[in-house]
Amino acid sequence: MTKKISLLALVFVFGLSSCAPDGATVDEAQYAAKIVGDWQGTVADVNETISFSADGRFMSRVRRRGFISNTLGQGTTDTIRGTWTIKGNVISLNIDSAEDANVVNKTATSTIEMFKQNELVVRSSRGETSRFMRM
Repeated sequence: MTKKISLLALVFVFGLSSCAPDGATVDEAQYAAKIVGDWQGTVADVNETISFSADGRFMSRVRRRGFISNTLGQGTTDTIRGTWTIKGNVISLNIDSAEDANVVNKTATSTIEMFKQNELVVRSSRGETSRFMRM
């Protein structure tokens, strides 16, 4: 009986230690694996949702902010698609499809300032900081 209880206690302790709490910081080596999913944030005056797929693709929807947009949800919405990569703490978005032709075939690069399980803070190459929350 004592062996059975000890084994169960050991399994329980190891099981708990392998679970990362929501507030735990993600290790840089895990950024690419942990970023996969849907995120929502505000960049300058734009509400943005972005989905990162495990196959290295992303899709972003951006909606301009303002009184009408925020209260009635009728702001201009653009969809941007492409591929993403992470090297160290730098994330690059290579845009291959967008409603705004001026951004197609361009790359947006940001530095990951903070990454928790459900929160991501990035700083753009222009120095702007944006916060995203997992949806």
